[in-house]
Amino acid sequence: MAYIYPFKGLKYSNMKKEVVAPPYDVIDKHYREQLIQNSEHNIVKIVLPDSYDKAKELLNEWLNSNILNMDDDCFYYLYTAQYEFDGIKKTVKGFLGALKLEEFGGNIKPHEKTLKGPKIDRFNLITKTNAMFCPIMGIYESNKTISKIIDNIILSEQPIIDVEFEHITHKIYRIKNTQTIHLELKDKNIIIADGHHRYETALMIKEYFNKQGIKDGGFNYIMTLFVDSKDGGLSLFPIHRLVKKVDSFEKFLSDLKEYFTITKDIQNCDFVMYHDKQYYCLKFKPKRDDDLIKGLDVSIFEDYIYKRILKLTDDDIKNQHIAGYAHSKEEVINTVDNKEAEIGFILNPMNYDDLVKIANNGLTVPQKSTFFYPKIPSGLIGYHFDSIKECEDV
Repeated sequence: MAYIYPFKGLKYSNMKKEVVAPPYDVIDKHYREQLIQNSEHNIVKIVLPDSYDKAKELLNEWLNSNILNMDDDCFYYLYTAQYEFDGIKKTVKGFLGALKLEEFGGNIKPHEKTLKGPKIDRFNLITKTNAMFCPIMGIYESNKTISKIIDNIILSEQPIIDVEFEHITHKIYRIKNTQTIHLELKDKNIIIADGHHRYETALMIKEYFNKQGIKDGGFNYIMTLFVDSKDGGLSLFPIHRLVKKVDSFEKFLSDLKEYFTITKDIQNCDFVMYHDKQYYCLKFKPKRDDDLIKGLDVSIFEDYIYKRILKLTDDDIKNQHIAGYAHSKEEVINTVDNKEAEIGFILNPMNYDDLVKIANNGLTVPQKSTFFYPKIPSGLIGYHFDSIKECEDV
């Protein structure tokens, strides 16, 4: 079963955009300094600290001085994000909760293969601070009861947090109807959308405490943003592919023609190829495999272009000497135009129905197949190991 609980969230007493930060793994050194210049209390000082001891010291200092405080009662936290993409206005609607950890394969399912080796810095940071401010993201199959609760709160209540950050309006509301949500999702599958490595790291943290003879505690949970697969408003994008170099583009183009019909009309393409300021439409010639994974665009690309034509191994793809990735069409074009890659491939997005079907069948898509947007900033709501106390009796 998937056990999802409310918790006593950590939050800023004086919330403003200057104290929040993007997810830690997209912050470089220069952006970190900029965030700190914005506010001496920016959450980046804890999620990307000078040292783990300093993070612990700062967290305790901010709690003691009421810069951060913990809610007195247990809540789920409704989260909305109003954003625009390609001129279309959208709203993410989900909720933050404490997901009880279990090994993958039961009701908690990964959707994507990951490289081995959870991030040791997250392990060190969380075991030192006993806190997390960067939620992972989980998807649940459409649930009208929860959607109604969320919509009623948005219509009838004022948010406790309302902040615009990086051109997206983020709002947080408290959800008091905790028992209904807990029961609605108790027997449902939760698909990890974003944060596979952090989930695996959380399992390591749980094992770390268990080996010390400590079985019960807040380390048994991970803060998660839960989003409805149909009604959640979260955009699901592909991660595009790059080829950094080939011996001869003409030879590569000729090899492609064995498996793809290639034209200059870039409509209804399986892949759009970009090279030397020109676009090419690739349509796959063979019959697609009925297998859920082998028939995916990303699988066809890796099997036929990376492996058959370029002769890359799985290790070659991982080390990215020839292979590469881009998170937007603009990044593909800029990378090729700047000569950082020779050829770019723009992929079509996967749909949520296929994603849910794949995960529920115990399968995983190739690494770097999906990109979910937008990402929830760090620092809106935090979770401390003490946050779960008295919250498990929903």
